[in-house]
Amino acid sequence: MKLTMTAAIHARWGHRVDGLIHTHAWQVEATVEGPEDAEIVIPADDLEATLTAAVEPWAGRYLTDVDVGTWKGFEPLMFENEATVEEIARQLWKVLEPQIPSLTEIALVESTEFDRCRTVRLSR
Repeated sequence: MKLTMTAAIHARWGHRVDGLIHTHAWQVEATVEGPEDAEIVIPADDLEATLTAAVEPWAGRYLTDVDVGTWKGFEPLMFENEATVEEIARQLWKVLEPQIPSLTEIALVESTEFDRCRTVRLSR
């Protein structure tokens, strides 16, 4: 058996997908695991702080693979590939994995503020 813990934060940034720039409220989750008898897998406050620091550079930006200039006050932040939710999850994993060795999954929940939402999970 393994003991897991998931922490989540809320953030807002934009992304450009299929030529459309738009923003979302995002829930960013990270799951870590340890042995079943671990007293603590990772301090939750530390995990939340690491998540916040990972997405802080994205605040006030829109993630894109094509720079179309400033959009509604949002500046572009370039990705090599189109900034789909799947690609954002991959980029977030690249940032978090070196900092959190026990990382087993990240999830991005997109737009719970409207009448629908989507979750993308990346796990090992």
